[in-house]
Amino acid sequence: MGYALNHTNRKLTLEPKITVNAKIVVVGASSVGISFLETLVFCSHLKFSNLTLISTHGLPGKRLLGTEQRKFLASDHCFNDKDYALMSLCSWVNVVVGRMTAIDRVAKHVVVSKEEIVLYDHLILCTGQQYQVPCPTGADISQHLTNREIPSSGKQRYTDQVPGNHFTLNDEEDCCKALRWIRNNPIVTEDGGRASVLF
Repeated sequence: MGYALNHTNRKLTLEPKITVNAKIVVVGASSVGISFLETLVFCSHLKFSNLTLISTHGLPGKRLLGTEQRKFLASDHCFNDKDYALMSLCSWVNVVVGRMTAIDRVAKHVVVSKEEIVLYDHLILCTGQQYQVPCPTGADISQHLTNREIPSSGKQRYTDQVPGNHFTLNDEEDCCKALRWIRNNPIVTEDGGRASVLF
């Protein structure tokens, strides 16, 4: 288990910090959002007293995934579970669990999960890369069309019900949900046997 070692001395203790009371709201717990919050929290001469993070599943790193489970996620090598634990952002940042659904720039607030209002003075959008459910093209597969021959629009969005065996893996919570489904729904091979799950 890792630990954090914090050093302070007389000079740092007596040095005054300027308190910044501005409401800073960060939307998204991507690597950029976490790095931005880390920079503010550990600033040596400023103390930010009103930091808020809005994220679908809260702060990352709370679920300790095993090595095999972690392979589900693309890694950007910015932060690992130990880094999140050592930063302890939960001590400095208010966390609102939910999805931002609207921004009111005039009233300076965001709406979370269509009901909760979070006020801001400065809004930082760091949603990161998010994989989406692919939208069927409606192409006739018997014609063996190539990707260039299929009409497509970047504005297409899949709005129907997502099948129970389709998973879009964006974070630890999505991985755990997919693993639960794999463990509870054995995969039957062509010869009638059951494939073993190694996770």
